[in-house]
Amino acid sequence: MANVMGMIKEAGLLKTICNLGNCYEKLVKEFLVNISEECDNSLSQEYQKVYVKGECVHFSPNIINRILGINEPCVVEPKVTENQVYKEIIANQVKVWPKKGKISSGKLSVKYAILNRIGAINWVPTTHSSNIATGLEKFIYFVGTKTKMNIGQYVFEQTVKHAKIDDVKCPIVFPTLLCGIMLEQHHSLITVVDISEKRESPLTLHPKLFSANHVPDIVGTSRSAFDTGRMTRQEIVASLKDTCVLLDERKAQFERMIHSLEGENAGAEDEQAESDKEEEANNVDDENEDGDEDSGSSSEAE
Repeated sequence: MANVMGMIKEAGLLKTICNLGNCYEKLVKEFLVNISEECDNSLSQEYQKVYVKGECVHFSPNIINRILGINEPCVVEPKVTENQVYKEIIANQVKVWPKKGKISSGKLSVKYAILNRIGAINWVPTTHSSNIATGLEKFIYFVGTKTKMNIGQYVFEQTVKHAKIDDVKCPIVFPTLLCGIMLEQHHSLITVVDISEKRESPLTLHPKLFSANHVPDIVGTSRSAFDTGRMTRQEIVASLKDTCVLLDERKAQFERMIHSLEGENAGAEDEQAESDKEEEANNVDDENEDGDEDSGSSSEAE
């Protein structure tokens, strides 16, 4: 874990996981929807400007780097292929990017599993822990390999994307950092209706992270150090207890789903039964009317 913290510090991201400020979700969303498509056009008057609640917020890679304490950002964007990223973060288990484009977090090596966990809380917040969030895989690759990159430029480009695409599910990168940029320039943007969101702290790491589910970071290292044969009795018991808790949570979730589906099915059956009754009653009325007409015709004939 100390090694991972060293990587984060070297990348200039320490302020994004320590002593986090308040994150105002509504303010962040308002910031995003007000980003102009010309925000990254150096020839436009809207260049690196975002208007929020009538105030002009200056937003640029240099401002981002300054807040993060990065004095000499890398000016060359590192080039890396998807296959290179995939090969590195899963410790050479597979060398080709998956066809579906999704990477299961369970395939990550220990180092990248920790970086992904940190990133899913602080950098690209997501509640989907089974797969790596879109865009996060390359970011943790740069941090894990200590590849120099311009963090400010990355955050700027990823944020401006919201003005150029219609995908409402596009992840919001560094939301707390965006709040910090806005409030540093205009603290009056916060009103009584804005509610701060508490970020997860301190970071907790599940014991399964260090089990055989994740491969070692160094290729060729024996996996025996990660199996239960090398765990103490207390560690095995603790791991089993955690697993039981996860299973109970999953069982409760499935039971709620079953109850909901059964309720919907019962409601549909009741509606169908009621509809059948109404249809049967209508048929009886129609038969009675036909019988009355036939009886009337017979009387006239007599």
